[in-house]
Amino acid sequence: MSGIDLNASPTEDDDIDMDPPFCTQAPPPEMVEESPDPIGSDQEVGGGSNDHSNRGPHTNSASHNVGNNSNPTTTMPTESTTYPEFEDGEDDIAGMHEVLSTPTEPFIGMRFDTVEAARVHYNAYAAKLGFSVKSHTSQRNRHTGTLEKQQFVCNKFRKPKTDEELQRERMNIIEEVSPVQMDEENSEGHDEDDKAGPSKRSSSRLAVKRKRETIKQTSCRARMFVKLINNKWEVTYFIAEHNHAMVDKPSLTKYLRSHRGIPPDEREFLRCLHNCNLQTGRMMEIMSEFYGEDAFVPYGPKTISNLRSEFRSENKEYDISETLDYFKDLKQKDPDFFYDFSLDDENRVEHIFWVDSVVRKAYQESYHDCVSFDTTFLTNRFSMPFAPFVGINRHGQSFMLGCGLIRDEKQESFEWLFRTFLKAMHGRQPSNIITDQDWAMRSAIKAIFPVTWHRNCRWHIMKKANEKLGSFLGRRPGLAEEFNSCVDESWTVEEFEARWQEMVLKWELAGNETFDWLKKNAHTWVPCYFKDRFFPFLQSTQRSEGFNAVLKRYIHPHNSIKHFVQQYEKIQRKILGVEGNNDYRTEQLEVVPQSTFPIEKHALTVYTRDIYHRFKVEFELIGRYNVQVLAPNMYYLVPNSERCYPYGERSYMVNASGENSYNCDCCKFQRDGLLCCHVLKVFTHIGIDRIPERYITKRWTQLAVESVTMPTGPALDELMPEQSLQKLRYANLCTSFVQVAKLGSETEQAAAIARRHIREMKAEFVQLKKVRRKKAKSNTSTNAAQPTVPTYAHQHTSDPNAPHHTPGANAHQHTASRNAPQPTPSGNAH
Repeated sequence: MSGIDLNASPTEDDDIDMDPPFCTQAPPPEMVEESPDPIGSDQEVGGGSNDHSNRGPHTNSASHNVGNNSNPTTTMPTESTTYPEFEDGEDDIAGMHEVLSTPTEPFIGMRFDTVEAARVHYNAYAAKLGFSVKSHTSQRNRHTGTLEKQQFVCNKFRKPKTDEELQRERMNIIEEVSPVQMDEENSEGHDEDDKAGPSKRSSSRLAVKRKRETIKQTSCRARMFVKLINNKWEVTYFIAEHNHAMVDKPSLTKYLRSHRGIPPDEREFLRCLHNCNLQTGRMMEIMSEFYGEDAFVPYGPKTISNLRSEFRSENKEYDISETLDYFKDLKQKDPDFFYDFSLDDENRVEHIFWVDSVVRKAYQESYHDCVSFDTTFLTNRFSMPFAPFVGINRHGQSFMLGCGLIRDEKQESFEWLFRTFLKAMHGRQPSNIITDQDWAMRSAIKAIFPVTWHRNCRWHIMKKANEKLGSFLGRRPGLAEEFNSCVDESWTVEEFEARWQEMVLKWELAGNETFDWLKKNAHTWVPCYFKDRFFPFLQSTQRSEGFNAVLKRYIHPHNSIKHFVQQYEKIQRKILGVEGNNDYRTEQLEVVPQSTFPIEKHALTVYTRDIYHRFKVEFELIGRYNVQVLAPNMYYLVPNSERCYPYGERSYMVNASGENSYNCDCCKFQRDGLLCCHVLKVFTHIGIDRIPERYITKRWTQLAVESVTMPTGPALDELMPEQSLQKLRYANLCTSFVQVAKLGSETEQAAAIARRHIREMKAEFVQLKKVRRKKAKSNTSTNAAQPTVPTYAHQHTSDPNAPHHTPGANAHQHTASRNAPQPTPSGNAH
């Protein structure tokens, strides 16, 4: 074994595997060990008599001669090691990854540049055999404190527990482990938001802790000692034999503690998936696709889940300050970007609001007529409710008109948010707003938006009513149908009042608290009270609720506020992308009209494509009515079938007053901005072939927001940063090499071909990097040869009155800003 040279690169004729026989990735160097090393121990490792008495055939008793130069030694390749075939000492093939590709058995005299390189090599060797490694005793210099000796052992090195010890643990497990500790240890891998309190979670997981599983110990003697000699870590003692069975299945190696690490490149790729809010299961499926099979992924779902928890906890204490810095960066890129926040008496952030420039312009010009507002979506890690303002664009598509995070749902918080929204929108109040039934919100809207018409969400009100009336309605068949007809098909307040009174008398509802409450607040939610107000295509906060469903795919409540803001930007870009696609459909694509009526063809030319489809659905209903001319300017529309959804069984009156002015009892045009089927039926009856100009709502056309120019995209070579391109190439190459591995593993001849090409590729990669380095070095030397004239900031200003910049002033200001106290989020973050 002493004749092996690990630095020698195998030739093409060698039949030596360049990679382990199964897929085991190198753990990251910063991976936490199985248990903390006893630092500062005075125990001498490698010199005990008991250790030497039980040596196997692979041990060497001449450990005291390790410093003798006559012993053949091998230096493990690291970043400072040179390869004989590459004279410039490229480090691409060297290092831990190359060591892991050929994990030979350690031997006395083997040398490493660092103790970490020794651990990585022994761990790779352990992965090949099927056991786990842990760092055991170590020794430091008493004067300098530097590490001098380190022992690595098999993780089954301890003595097996006796029956008495097991019984003692069984009796004392509840006292030994506190509920908080049990909650922390068992919370790994849980992605869902656990809303139970600490006591509930602790008690529910107590049984899990009692059934915990530990490593089966066998007093295994397998180990490796390394000692620092002449600035190199040298193997001074090694035992290869184990007294237990190995993990012989490659798919099970990932469950061994020391082989659970995720490689750095894959960590970054998983970070990308995490930022896209993919769940742990989906991330594991993607990695399984890269590796070919789930069994070959060198880590499991729990490892990924723990990594996601690590991502969420990064810089948690600086979350608010980083978010505000991020807003400042956005402000520099987009001068009209708006953000604001408020602090409490303890300098903690209470509320945050932000909105981009494109939305501000669009709101000013057309989209201030209807806003949906809802805070029932979620709260973030600081328990701050999320409060989006949702509008409707020219395609009938929901989009965000701004976003806020508030401390609580009290009137003062809502007033601050609405006041800030008003400030961002240059003082323009929304014409109509629909919210859920929250009295604090209603009071704040009345105070800040006095001219805004406020409507409550019907769905929320009926949900609360059904919770109380479920059994009551079940005992009265037909009452629910009559109630819905009274609410939906009453087109005037007087008609609603009459039908409600009739329903109360018929079903003896007088004195019922729920029905009395519904009637008392009818003016906040019944449609007939809002028949002439612009609430297009909705009677509830379904815009906000549908938008919340989108947010749940992008945002996890435990993520940071900065991540929350970044995901908000992704959603906005996605919305703009969909809007651009709808613009393209409207302007560039054709569609065949449903009928031959000229008025439908005219609608196709004036409306956006999605609004035209809504018009077409309404236009199809003209065949359900017959026209009766009562007077020269009065038309009576009578249904020719029993029922016409959504207008019911009633007849409607259309009045023509003045030039091209038509009014219908249903008030659809005032409510949705589109003509109803009753008016359209009159148009076809009297021969009007074009929609009158006054009935073409500008907000449903391509001219809705003329001055808004969407941000131009970057140049083609700047569409994706180099770091993202590298991750994309890494993912694609992983998939390609999995396919190559499947083909190369079919026969030994195919495997030899694959290994030969792998060696050739590695050599070409090193040469490519060497050429790049030489080119960069030559450019550096050329730039250094050219004399440069120092310039100062005051030399570049065109203003003669500009202040003179003192050297070091900027550095002082930067240091001061870094040391300045940063605001912290309210609630638990303090």
